[in-house]
Amino acid sequence: MAGLIARYTEWLHTRWPAGTVEKLPRMRADGGTNLPGVFISGDLTGIPLLKFSLDSGARVVRSIASDPGLRSEAQGKDTLDLVIIGAGVSGMAAAVEAQKQRLAFEVLEATEPLSTIVNFPKAKPIYTYPRSMKPAGDLQVSADVKEELVQELKDQTARAGITPMASRAERVERQGSTILVHLAGGGTLRARRVLIAIGRSGNFRKLGVPGEGLDKVYNRLHDPKDFSGKETLVVGGGDSAVETAIALAQCGAHVTLSYRKSELSRPKPELLEKLDRLRRDPKADVTIERPHSERVTTAAGPFVMKRDPEGSVALKLGTRVSEIRETEVVLTGAGGPEVIPNDVVFTMLGREAPLEFFRRSGLRIAGEMRTRQWIGMGLFLL
Repeated sequence: MAGLIARYTEWLHTRWPAGTVEKLPRMRADGGTNLPGVFISGDLTGIPLLKFSLDSGARVVRSIASDPGLRSEAQGKDTLDLVIIGAGVSGMAAAVEAQKQRLAFEVLEATEPLSTIVNFPKAKPIYTYPRSMKPAGDLQVSADVKEELVQELKDQTARAGITPMASRAERVERQGSTILVHLAGGGTLRARRVLIAIGRSGNFRKLGVPGEGLDKVYNRLHDPKDFSGKETLVVGGGDSAVETAIALAQCGAHVTLSYRKSELSRPKPELLEKLDRLRRDPKADVTIERPHSERVTTAAGPFVMKRDPEGSVALKLGTRVSEIRETEVVLTGAGGPEVIPNDVVFTMLGREAPLEFFRRSGLRIAGEMRTRQWIGMGLFLL
């Protein structure tokens, strides 16, 4: 009980969420977790910088490879040395290092390799701080523009022979000296060690339609001014979609909002009121100082609005995207397919937050008390 009280006191004074506190999994300095053999690297370590993500992925794998117990554990031939969950920057750095260390490994990716960077706007400047830092491992970066950086990373991973497996990990489970990685659809992988490098954003849901992999398709909005005058499709029916539509229209984009249901019932009422005002009058004084969605990273209002060209908003409720083409998209509704001109698509669909993966796997999260701790606290207070 004394230990419980001490942990509660620490939590109360150091981790009580007085403001908005982002929860992160508990881990040791080497990336290890409370589940033996399971490690974490990348943004989830608490430092969302590109070079630190590269560095942490490579260093964890070096530590795993140098562990004498890795090779001495008796396992079947179908057991991998390492499963890397996530093919982002950190996961790819880990994979390159695993290849160098001659480990038997697999990389799992639920959406698209390097998806966070791929979804940056075109020609976005990339700041690789600290400039003097050289990350551990062979995967390095020097480009300072999105497209060049993506190509640089793809070239290096291709030369290393890294080909991620297209699959989503649902949870991990310790079974004796083996770790089971449960996959969506019912399959499993067996491994001696697991590295989780899924980032903070989790897995964004996909449309699953032809053309979704085109460069003009994004799942985040960074700078709406980049799309002034563009024919823009926003897909979704939540806060993210509505805030995206508002920001784009105020910066001069011609926005079509497509949602599969016949009405928008999920967004906050104040957002719907602002969207309706903007739909009726593109010059309406509509402001969103602090977007509710983490996928919209800029404020919206007259202070960013471009009068020339003037934006617009059109609603296409009860429709689904059936195909994305280079200069148009196909929407299908009750009246059949409709082809509309299009320059850019924002798929602002739901996502699975990474913390749910950790909870399903029994991995502890900083600031969260487990059931037995709450029970103990209740008994203490009685």
